Amino acid sequence: IPIPSPVAGNNGPLCDGATLNLTASTVQNATYTWTGPNGFSSNLQNPVIPNAGLTEAGTYSVIANVTGCNSSNPSITTVVINPIPSITAGSNSPICDGSDLNLTASNYNGAAYSWTGPNGYTSSQQNPTITGATPAQSGTYTVVATALGCTSTSPAATVVTINAIPPSPVPGSNSP
Repeated sequence: IPIPSPVAGNNGPLCDGATLNLTASTVQNATYTWTGPNGFSSNLQNPVIPNAGLTEAGTYSVIANVTGCNSSNPSITTVVINPIPSITAGSNSPICDGSDLNLTASNYNGAAYSWTGPNGYTSSQQNPTITGATPAQSGTYTVVATALGCTSTSPAATVVTINAIPPSPVPGSNSP
């Protein structure tokens, strides 16, 4: 009777730095041998790789061994690990009261953006504009990007200054 192959699986797709859990179905009285990228090997049925990076992505295989005999075919599982988006933020600050404030986030292919700022400001645009900005909207604006289920680990920030327009001078003279 041939030894059954375990069914291999994983908890992916994952984001860079997440914990990778490899799984193999139970084969009665078996020991397991896993192999994978970067010389990975394990004799655990369900090995765990903490803080898995992009280099841990790829094909993993497992075989079962019962009383010195290996399963006829290895079972494979493909691990997908996606990068964490990294972006920068900017603006056209400083600007004057009543001018349009243009916020900018660097492009990250396929990303969704989430901006927050003073006075409860939010936007899902990559490069939003605040029309007729006032000094009350001065402060720090932050943005995160999410792509392939992975969100920036820290927000990108830009500090905005909106200057009040000085009052018009009142003409006067000392003439008689």
